[in-house]
Amino acid sequence: MNQRVTDLTTADASVTSHVLDAGSGRSGRLVPVRMFRKNGETLELLSQGVTNDDGRFEKPLLTTKQAQKGAYRLTFAVSSAFFDDVSVDFNLSDLTAHHHIPLALSPFGFMVYRGAPPHRAPKEHGTPQVRPLAPAEGVAPMPGTGGAGLTTHAIDIAQGAGAGGMQVSLFDADGTLINSLVTTTEGRTASWLVPAGALVRGSYELVFDIGRYFANGGLAVGEVPFFTTARIRFRVSDPNEHYHLPMIAAPWGYSCYRGS
Repeated sequence: MNQRVTDLTTADASVTSHVLDAGSGRSGRLVPVRMFRKNGETLELLSQGVTNDDGRFEKPLLTTKQAQKGAYRLTFAVSSAFFDDVSVDFNLSDLTAHHHIPLALSPFGFMVYRGAPPHRAPKEHGTPQVRPLAPAEGVAPMPGTGGAGLTTHAIDIAQGAGAGGMQVSLFDADGTLINSLVTTTEGRTASWLVPAGALVRGSYELVFDIGRYFANGGLAVGEVPFFTTARIRFRVSDPNEHYHLPMIAAPWGYSCYRGS
């Protein structure tokens, strides 16, 4: 019997995806996804689609003929009371390879990673030329002590430690920078991203500079890291509650969840 050709088996696939509903243990069906090429702050729409009953797509989101070296973004229009959407920024450097980028989503957390079939896995080349950031000094109050605010904790699961020296930036719904801090050796920030009593209702975006962090961790991430940033778009519905958003990362994947 001939195998049915899908986005995973077609020979010209450059970027494919798969959405999993980790909250129900089922495929993430009927999730709209858009694929963009990034040119600075400009986004060029390349393709769009909706997941089928298997949480997959009938054809690749990007083919090898369309692929160019550079930065891209996948945006998943998830149905969530907490996350606005899930946008995944990544780089392509090996244009002959197959990059599979699944999303596992639950109501208060998600995970994304880069996979690939063994015979068409991307090959990383070169050494990153990026200076590392020194971890910040200081110790912030623990989350939830002293009132409602916003805190985070970056964990490096590739090395089993706090991700010290990672830039973390917080933006409002209009893209205005609210705060930008560098994590301590523990992977926390020396002060809260939003101090107690200053949190307001609305949409926010947390941006973790994981590309720069892992480029200096002694890991073979290539000259241009695949994941440059981890973007977490979320909603604050009750500013009287404390919001703690830990981020767990490795060079080829990351996850985030709402903690307590």
